[in-house]
Amino acid sequence: MAPLIGVTATLKEDLDTVAERPLGRYVRADFDYVDGVAEAGGVPIVLPPVAGSEAAETIAGSLDGLLLSGGSDLDPSYYGEAPIPELNVTVPERDAFEIELLKHVLRRGIPVFGICRGLQVLNVALGGTLYQDLSSQMDGIVLLGHRQETPKWEPKHEVEVDAGSQIAGIMGLRELKVNSYHHQAVKDLAPGLVTVAHSPDGVVEAAEYWDLSECWILGVQWHAEAMRSTGAEHRNLFAAHVEAAQRHALRRAAA
Repeated sequence: MAPLIGVTATLKEDLDTVAERPLGRYVRADFDYVDGVAEAGGVPIVLPPVAGSEAAETIAGSLDGLLLSGGSDLDPSYYGEAPIPELNVTVPERDAFEIELLKHVLRRGIPVFGICRGLQVLNVALGGTLYQDLSSQMDGIVLLGHRQETPKWEPKHEVEVDAGSQIAGIMGLRELKVNSYHHQAVKDLAPGLVTVAHSPDGVVEAAEYWDLSECWILGVQWHAEAMRSTGAEHRNLFAAHVEAAQRHALRRAAA
């Protein structure tokens, strides 16, 4: 059977601008993530940010793989910092759910693929920290401008992937052009993760677990889901995650 891949989602609130009151809250996931999983042969299931460790553990127990999607800023209290003025909107329910879910997912050895915010959440859950705002906190660095206003499938800047890294093997190249929709990024890398790609201004663009055969954990800072039509290298990331999830499902079935 095809592996079941959980895709994290966020919460959105519609407002009645005339009456100035909420109309309702909705779970939202960009369908590009769902399509990316399905095209790679996985069965995607969108995960609403529900509360509680028991719910997170139950969800984790049903998954073969987890895709952490992009979205809002992560509350800096999760890495021991107070918010700075440049911090954008956070979604407390989503933050709490994803951090708790990752505890159970990582304990079970479920393959994890993080995209944009997903890489950042992964790094924090494993013990790393973030730049809350690149432009105000990366001293002495001339930033490329990581918050583009053009469509998501259009590249913004170049990325160099480390030779010999596992992601270089997955993508089949060492240099590529990517889109860029973030103002936060990895600062202190979590134990167990290895930085394997950078943009020319030094921002971490990809990280992976030191041995994907032992624990399949990989994250990219760009929105690979939106660039699948521009090159096989982006599709290959989804394919590798689904393949790892399939191997995990087979091991679980044999246990």
